[in-house]
Amino acid sequence: MKIAYDGGAFHGQARQPGLRTVEGEVVDALIRARAILDLRAARFQSASRTDRGVSALGNVVAFDSSLSPIPTARAYNAKSRGVWAWAVAEVPPSFSARRATERWYQYALPGDHDERRLASALRVFVGEHDFANFTRDRERTVLRIDEAGAKREGSAIVLDFRAPRFAWNLVRRLVAAAVHVESGAGSIRDLERALRPGTRMDFGLAPPEPLVLLDVRYDVEFQPVRDPTTQERIGRILAARLRDASFYTRLVERFRMEDTGVR
Repeated sequence: MKIAYDGGAFHGQARQPGLRTVEGEVVDALIRARAILDLRAARFQSASRTDRGVSALGNVVAFDSSLSPIPTARAYNAKSRGVWAWAVAEVPPSFSARRATERWYQYALPGDHDERRLASALRVFVGEHDFANFTRDRERTVLRIDEAGAKREGSAIVLDFRAPRFAWNLVRRLVAAAVHVESGAGSIRDLERALRPGTRMDFGLAPPEPLVLLDVRYDVEFQPVRDPTTQERIGRILAARLRDASFYTRLVERFRMEDTGVR
């Protein structure tokens, strides 16, 4: 199943005792929906373990179920709270959710930024490199990044990252490094040195909230899930968020009026 969730509502993706996590919610909902009976027997897998605060529109979970794909997703959506299934696929027993052909992340930078400087910095990371300075992982730090770029979407600058896999915190550290160069605090040569084996450099860690896992792709065709009830539930959540956004936008405007001396 392809799943979507707001990472701010969870303590990360992986199951943790006593904490509400994405994986915990998915497993509990599948059991309540009777799509699976036992976690181990179902051979449950997650494609990507997103950090706390990171959202997803296309993460993937895989499991064995006695139900067919579409009914499984609908039954799951009826029980789940905050994690929604929007596409499904039937896969062979040998399928591994971890072996994706591509993972696609986007990071939306708030505020004013120089798109060209960011793009120039990010180009350094394209290709196969040792990213030991950009992850907390200590094994398998040599990775291939197929795309790392910057583009303007409306009033925001969006950073795109595509690769078969990413290491722990890697995208957030690449974002921090690109912003470091954009600000003038560092140079592209600094990034190139950081990719050399044996160096020790740290450019910081960007906040998790603007990061979204857009998709995890395989050589598998997914079917969209038509689920009007769940769509209506999500619509109500969106309407409430828009009301909140409208209030806070107007509140900020009031403070700006005070700043300019308007009465």
